[in-house]
Amino acid sequence: MHNSTKALLIVDVQPTFCEGGSLPVQGGNEVAADIARFLKSDHGYQHVITTQDWHIQPGQHFASSPDYINTWPEHGLAGSKEAELHPELEDVKHLITHKVKKGMFNAAYSGFEGVDEQEIGLDQTLQRNHVTHIDVVGLALDYCVKATAIDSVGHGYSTRVLTQFSAAVAPETIDSTISELKNAGVETVGY
Repeated sequence: MHNSTKALLIVDVQPTFCEGGSLPVQGGNEVAADIARFLKSDHGYQHVITTQDWHIQPGQHFASSPDYINTWPEHGLAGSKEAELHPELEDVKHLITHKVKKGMFNAAYSGFEGVDEQEIGLDQTLQRNHVTHIDVVGLALDYCVKATAIDSVGHGYSTRVLTQFSAAVAPETIDSTISELKNAGVETVGY
């Protein structure tokens, strides 16, 4: 990747989506630990960006009888311990260059729907830093990782999903998720 600037995009690795959280993904805690280990290695990224579900009042996104497709139980409540970055990332927080929060007042699956503390959107942050290549990891493969990776390609970035650093809400959807990613122009590594 000559003259390329690489970013690692860590999607929604928060306790709310891990075992013990309000909307757990099986294997979430392991994904968090694996990503932290990966970051401690010589990874070669110029930028490491995290996204977090940070729901203040997301309207129809929350439901008392969720369908687990468009509506969900309460999760990622802004300011709660569950909405913070996973404790496994604590040791590598000095490597994180940008933090994006999404879903404050509506459903937001893609990291490209989020903003940083200065209200700057993810795409603008990537452009300002001349990012050309993005690797996407995190939770969950079949929802926010997929949406973020597909949006990344749509914004013109060379995009890969590193599947060994992700887990799915519904493991039976992994094959169709991988097909959807590939059809959208996302490279999948590790599958």
